[in-house]
Amino acid sequence: MASLIDRLREGPGKLKAIEASEARGHLSRLRAAGLGLLAGVLNGLIALGGGVLITPLLVVAGVSPQIAVGTSLAAVTMLSCIGFTAHLLLGGIVLGLAPMIAAVVGGAAGSVLGSKLLARLTPHWMLMLFATIQILVAIRLVDQGLGTALLGEVIPGGAPLWAYVALGLFAGTLSGIFGVGGGSLVLLGLAAFYGVPVVEGLAIALALNVTNALAGVAQHARQGRVLWEKLKILMPTAVIGIGVGAAMAHELPIDAMRVVFGGFFMFMGVMLAWKGWAVAKKSRGVSASAH
Repeated sequence: MASLIDRLREGPGKLKAIEASEARGHLSRLRAAGLGLLAGVLNGLIALGGGVLITPLLVVAGVSPQIAVGTSLAAVTMLSCIGFTAHLLLGGIVLGLAPMIAAVVGGAAGSVLGSKLLARLTPHWMLMLFATIQILVAIRLVDQGLGTALLGEVIPGGAPLWAYVALGLFAGTLSGIFGVGGGSLVLLGLAAFYGVPVVEGLAIALALNVTNALAGVAQHARQGRVLWEKLKILMPTAVIGIGVGAAMAHELPIDAMRVVFGGFFMFMGVMLAWKGWAVAKKSRGVSASAH
């Protein structure tokens, strides 16, 4: 109580400043640097934007969800730009410019669709649907990587142009709903259904991450919801991580990349399904108490 009285005595201007400071949380320089390194490795290795790591860890550190999302989107944009450049230098756009444009156009359309669907879907159904699709596709990819062919063999032959549009649309829709980059989901579909080596699709996936995140970054930056000072600490180690991850992606065998990529998304799918179940359980408890 005393602390509240002291705050009120300091006046509304000082109180707002304190609230703003609290909303920005407390993340140590060491943790920020470590977070940047890990996000960078995953970005370079499997085109993961980094949002799935950065957002929750910032929230745990006491940052408000809105500022955490804004900071995460800014990090995803910068990380994916650097990652795209790294893969461009290491291997170029192996699949060609037309597929990349097709995926980006599909992603842009999907982002608009996803933002409209967001108001119509309940949270636990969104999470469960996303998790189910992710787990099934990831299992197929791991099956390919291990060479067991339990789910049938995929004959590599390249994906048609419409597949890039469709996968971009799907990933963009999920991006609009969940606020993720979405590029790695396109890569997951290409690898699982068309046998495209993970490393060959990384540049396209990272380009899609950038375009899907840019609009959100601009909006959050205008509202002051980006912790630029934290990004200054995070980015140097992230650049090192991207270099390490990109080098690993180009050196690891194709099947090993499939297992690593698919295994990571299986884990993420299980975590999302668990969260969806928890949200559903909580909503049922609220409904029961209301009656």
